Amino acid sequence: MLKIGEFAGLTGLSVKALRHYDEMGVLTPAEVDERTGYRLYSEGQVRDGVVIRTLRDAEVPLPEVSTALAHGTAERTLEEHQNRVLEQRELEDRAFADAHTVLRALRAPISITERAMPAQHYVGQVLTISTDDVGDDDDDKVNEAFEALYRRLCESGYVPNGPFWMSLRPGEQDDVEVLGCWPTAVEVPIEVCGAESFSAALPERTELVVTWQPGDDGAVPTGTVHPAVVGLFDAMDERGAELRDVEVRQTVSGQDADDFTVELSVTVHPAVDLRDAIS
Repeated sequence: MLKIGEFAGLTGLSVKALRHYDEMGVLTPAEVDERTGYRLYSEGQVRDGVVIRTLRDAEVPLPEVSTALAHGTAERTLEEHQNRVLEQRELEDRAFADAHTVLRALRAPISITERAMPAQHYVGQVLTISTDDVGDDDDDKVNEAFEALYRRLCESGYVPNGPFWMSLRPGEQDDVEVLGCWPTAVEVPIEVCGAESFSAALPERTELVVTWQPGDDGAVPTGTVHPAVVGLFDAMDERGAELRDVEVRQTVSGQDADDFTVELSVTVHPAVDLRDAIS
């Protein structure tokens, strides 16, 4: 029989760890001296001690170590733990890469201008998206709906006369409303719009405009606040402007994934809330 100090020296486990493993039922001494309370280990337990030390050095959780000892599955337990660690490491590496991309994108040059705009008729449509589980299916749903609106306008003789724009705004509870708009030369009759869309007009206005183009890294990762949005709020802060309920309009030009332009505009004079136009 081996005293706890001797067993610790042979296995590489500390005396403190051995006492803890005893309390947790992971490695129980072969005997405990009734008079002194000293823990004694058998020679056959050295193997288990070495296995425990090996798995714990690899940061295998203690409950899994205990199960591996009980079932003789140390190698399988180590492999499963290693696979989990590698998967987590891959996620962490991706997160680091995305973070570097975002920070570089925030340094990309942003054009900030103000422009006077005439009144503009448009036809819009609102889609509600749940923020609980936003995915590619939602993107497809949005694109299909706004493409269908474009076709309906063309078939009715009201061909859009400018670039499409989108904006986001809070919906009910945790939902988000996606507003998509096609500019038109004239007001579109309600019967053409249908129940799912509406006709309205932006008044004559002055807009604050932010233009952003990707750098060598291309687009920012999905789910990241876009650098153009950050630039817009920087510009508003510099001018002492407040967003309040004014709608931010987004236009994307260019089809290449690495060569496109994002434009954000917001009315700074006069202030207008497009939700009033919808209702």
